[in-house]
Amino acid sequence: MRLKGHLPWLAAALLFAAVVLPFLVYYTGTQTLGPYANGGPLQFVGDFYASLAHLRGAAWTLLLGPAALVVFWRVLVAYAWPRHAQSPTERREPRLTSLNSGENH
Repeated sequence: MRLKGHLPWLAAALLFAAVVLPFLVYYTGTQTLGPYANGGPLQFVGDFYASLAHLRGAAWTLLLGPAALVVFWRVLVAYAWPRHAQSPTERREPRLTSLNSGENH
């Protein structure tokens, strides 16, 4: 597994978790639990970032959860469907040989 191919997926997961996911959590919470006691969605996101700064486990779980899912999926795929050759230069194309090796076509 090359790290180069995994970094964009990890970056996208972390960006999603830091920017989009707190708003989704806010709106889901307001629909199921009622209004947020401290204000609106921007206040919720601010409280989320403050919780990250205070090293609270729930906030870090929310932030790192999507990245952990990406890592789990990439490892699962790498081990479930291993490649036989490590690089394209090691792969050999099949060659067609004639039944009669003395003939040149």
